[in-house]
Amino acid sequence: MPVTIGEAGLKDLDRIDRIEAASFDADRFARRNLSRMLAGGRTRFLLAGDVVGEGGYLALSFRAGSRVARIYSLAVDPASRRQGIAEALLDAAKSRAAAQGCRVLRLEVRATNSAARKLYDRHGFRLHDERIAYYEDGETALVLEAPLEVPASPVIAEHDPL
Repeated sequence: MPVTIGEAGLKDLDRIDRIEAASFDADRFARRNLSRMLAGGRTRFLLAGDVVGEGGYLALSFRAGSRVARIYSLAVDPASRRQGIAEALLDAAKSRAAAQGCRVLRLEVRATNSAARKLYDRHGFRLHDERIAYYEDGETALVLEAPLEVPASPVIAEHDPL
């Protein structure tokens, strides 16, 4: 069954908070931060539906005038894993960022998170930088980037009058 991805709103805060709590022991977003991000407009939350469990979400941030979109968080409820949710969320994020005119999608990942690194590698992410002691426990974050294909604008051909 294909995973459907939709844009989340404040009405989805409880579900996103449950996914966040089930997915992360440390470095998790506080509920008030999730609420602020959902309401702020700069970050879009993509939410996977029609799945077993709570599903998953991806927080995708845009900054005015920037050609770089940033994934702040990607989380899949443990009961929802192995259904292709993370893959579908990444595909949707890449499409939405490209549609906004972004040329690059960037994220941070724990250096020791081999499962996530393999997922990102399959999606074309490559090492861009490192942030030493980025996480609360002092672990290094790898900054990964993936190039995006921006959709071509329709070209209107000009013709000489007949």
